[in-house]
Amino acid sequence: MSLIETIVAVSILAIALLLTIGPTVAAFRTLRGAKVINLAESVGQGRIELIQQLDFDEVGVSGATVPGSLDGVSTETVQGVTFDVVTTVDWVGSDGLDPGLLSGAGDGVTGQADFGQNYKWVTVQVTPSDGSLAPVVFSTAIAPPFVPSGDSENGTVTVELKKFEPVGSPTPGTEWPGVYLVSPSGAAIGPTSGIGTARPVFENVPPVSGGGSYRVRLGPSLSDVQSSGWRIHFDDLLSLADEIDIEPGRANVIPLNIYKPINLQITLTGPAQLGGPLEPVTEASLILGYGTRYGVLSSAEMDSPGHWSVSEFEGVPLVPGDYSIQVDAPGYVPYGVAHVSMPGGYPSNLVQAVNIELDLAPNNTAEMTFIVKDPAGEPIRGALVNISSDGYGPLVQTTDVDGKARYNLPVGSKSAPTVTVQSPHGHEELVTPVPPIVVWDTEEYTLALPAGRGLLRFEEGTGGYFQYLPFGSGANWSAPVLPNSNGRGSAALPGNSSGNQWSVRKVCFAGNNVVAEGTVTVAPNGTFVSWGAGQPSC
Repeated sequence: MSLIETIVAVSILAIALLLTIGPTVAAFRTLRGAKVINLAESVGQGRIELIQQLDFDEVGVSGATVPGSLDGVSTETVQGVTFDVVTTVDWVGSDGLDPGLLSGAGDGVTGQADFGQNYKWVTVQVTPSDGSLAPVVFSTAIAPPFVPSGDSENGTVTVELKKFEPVGSPTPGTEWPGVYLVSPSGAAIGPTSGIGTARPVFENVPPVSGGGSYRVRLGPSLSDVQSSGWRIHFDDLLSLADEIDIEPGRANVIPLNIYKPINLQITLTGPAQLGGPLEPVTEASLILGYGTRYGVLSSAEMDSPGHWSVSEFEGVPLVPGDYSIQVDAPGYVPYGVAHVSMPGGYPSNLVQAVNIELDLAPNNTAEMTFIVKDPAGEPIRGALVNISSDGYGPLVQTTDVDGKARYNLPVGSKSAPTVTVQSPHGHEELVTPVPPIVVWDTEEYTLALPAGRGLLRFEEGTGGYFQYLPFGSGANWSAPVLPNSNGRGSAALPGNSSGNQWSVRKVCFAGNNVVAEGTVTVAPNGTFVSWGAGQPSC
């Protein structure tokens, strides 16, 4: 019986082993297959990344239709597993009128053949050498450093117009201005296709005769930065993003931002008198902010009593977006509003109307006007006027285009302030007390020349500003010398016994372009010298 029991037990064990060995072996096979797949993926991904690092001309297979530095067939062993690696490279965009592999790619010209050399399509196939698994396949597109235009002597340019519409609803997709390429000599080239669309195309464009760049314009002349209600964004003009150099045999795409200029209408009123209509406020300053820049409009720039019509900001037509509005008026509480989105309903609505009603200031205040001038008697724009007193302050403003800063100050025995005036351009600082304020009044100050300095007077700066630096020093240009209302400004600069030469330049607000540069000698001890008269105007 013991022998029989042993035989039965052994038989049952054998059957159990047979039932478990199969799944165990299969599990080991699955684990090995997963490992091999992971290794194959690593090999393929590594090969793709290596190819992406090569120069475009090197991407190809030695002796193949697309030649290059790659081996078509190779082996690689990783963690004891050997793989066969097959690499193939083909051209993409070579048949008919295919615009290329990617949207908007290829030669950039819709309806023009791509000449068979737009993109290279790379395929990497990794297979275990023992044939235990199916191939693992990777592929990628390799873009050329440029796209051929199909003409060895001329180039192709595609302009991508982008509408700057930060508020409101977008304009119809069919509304686009006309576009031209204009050479430095003024010769204009119109698009050959895509006319009136977001992507006008210029084919067979010759390089500029004598060298230089074409400028993208909305009309056939260099001055046509505005047309059909649209304008090239000033950031693109400032950064020269509107320039394009033609390289024979190449196609280029140049993006260009455009916007519709807006108009800001501000009506300024004070409280009604005895139940009558609101009274216009005729004496006030408007401070308009856009981003990090600020512009100031005076009462003289009102187009009617209590009303400003603003169409420009620092010489550039108003761009839609977020603005801040501040108003300071004698006898009224200062008014400030931040982040006004202008205009509502843009671009179908291009006018933003803002009605501002000011509250009367307390009766115990009076307006003081401080006028700051240089030794030549010219107003200094941008001088810092700091008011401090035991009873209030400090209050700080900078002078306007007339060299003026206005304050509503308390009246009475505790109202006697101390005024500190500082110039941004070397004029001597002035600190002076003011008698107790009783009624509206005006104080005028002249900033002297510090010892050893001479006065450099800038002239004819309307529409622009001036800058200076020590000649040949390699230093950065000074902060802008903003001219006053008659186009003049000044700086008090060091001189020596034989004079000291300074580099000077004139820059126009519109486009921020330099229109004149030169040198001038500044002598010490109160000597006056002028520069700017007769230089190009803005």
